[in-house]
Amino acid sequence: MDPPAYQPTPTLSEALHAADDELSLTDILPEYSHHESALHNQGQPRRRAEMKEFEYTLVRKGKSWVTLTVLGYENLSSHIPTIVEGSSLAGSLKLALESADTIQGVTISITGQIITGANPGEQFTFVELSETLWTQAMGDPRNPAASGGDKFSGKLLGDYNWNFSLKIPQETVVNRREGPRVFKLPQTFAERHTRPSIQYNISARLSRGKLRTDYRRVYGVQASFGYVPTSQPDPPSPLRQLAYQENSPLMGPAIDPEGWQTLGSVNMRGRVFNQRPIDIKCTLSLAKPLCYTKGSLIPMTLVLDETDDEQALDLLSSPKAIVVRLRRCVRCHADETKSVDTKTWKDEYEDSQLASWWPSPTGVSDSDRPQRELNGELHLKGDLKPTSSMAHFRIEYSVVLFPFDIAAFESADTEPLLVQPVEIMTTFAPGPRPRMYTPPGYESPLGVGRTYLPYMLTRGGFL
Repeated sequence: MDPPAYQPTPTLSEALHAADDELSLTDILPEYSHHESALHNQGQPRRRAEMKEFEYTLVRKGKSWVTLTVLGYENLSSHIPTIVEGSSLAGSLKLALESADTIQGVTISITGQIITGANPGEQFTFVELSETLWTQAMGDPRNPAASGGDKFSGKLLGDYNWNFSLKIPQETVVNRREGPRVFKLPQTFAERHTRPSIQYNISARLSRGKLRTDYRRVYGVQASFGYVPTSQPDPPSPLRQLAYQENSPLMGPAIDPEGWQTLGSVNMRGRVFNQRPIDIKCTLSLAKPLCYTKGSLIPMTLVLDETDDEQALDLLSSPKAIVVRLRRCVRCHADETKSVDTKTWKDEYEDSQLASWWPSPTGVSDSDRPQRELNGELHLKGDLKPTSSMAHFRIEYSVVLFPFDIAAFESADTEPLLVQPVEIMTTFAPGPRPRMYTPPGYESPLGVGRTYLPYMLTRGGFL
């Protein structure tokens, strides 16, 4: 007769929820709460995050004899269990042994790695931790307290169950050529057309007797899990917060200088109608702080002036002529011992969809020369990976103003006119959440403006 199944305490559910009582997925990952009003969420009680189970097994003779169960937040875990910064990776390990086995130890391990290739030298481990669930020195696995400190010398037979909960550190120290540096753990990152990746794995290892006839002393099961860090921008200016709260137009740089970063002006040169040369000054302003939450937006303004050619101004101030995109740069160095600040990086770039633009309701200013003012928004996808840096790996972002693109204009420039570094973060800033001001008919050509922020639509513009 098989021995009775072992029922551990506390229960798995209790172990899993112990670490997430203070977490709110609505606060941590805004792209998963876009169906709720920003104002509706404020002041509401936190809701316990639901968990989703993932099972990974070893099969022998058609039956599972090792089952690793890992839990992740349900709203985040579509394909692999995913947790957020500040939480633990929890689950259980079950054994179902139909015959006696000389297992001597059971261990759970977690690793985080930068992977640039299949060779061991192309896999850099930046975090590693483990927990011993049981060894023979801990006594009888079904009743350790009754063992009195005596070593367990028998074989395992029947069902066994161990719960685990490993706290993931928020930071880790990496030894660099210039000395030790502290890095915040980056988000899981793996894309088909990008060579470097960030991967997190959990593994369960069973150590067995030295005299195994099949020469396999260690069995194990391994699985990937996702990790999402938390990062939060500083609050916007008081005037912008007031506009968001009252659903009123944003104040532009002239009225709210605290709320905008006006970049250095650049000159746009070229020929219009294949006849006459033009030279127009472009002044781009971005909402401050230059840190933006994924799934939200980047407010912008653009001023075109310092020319007497009103026909050229009308042509180039068309919203369809302006080319502003978010550029992502994935940077990685093949040698993790090199300095973080080295210039010999391998960079991979990707540009977002176009920003949306529309004429400013303020019209022409008091300037003696004609000018055109436009308001704009760059709508950020909810699945953007946040800005991050780990050893020889980085994800960086910038807002890029490209040469204008419209029929009847031939630009003299081929390179970007302006590149402004920005940061992408995972949580909203304190206070009211951003609202989308793009008027109907002025959405980006890809139509993504309403996809990510349907509840933030506000008729009107900036002032």
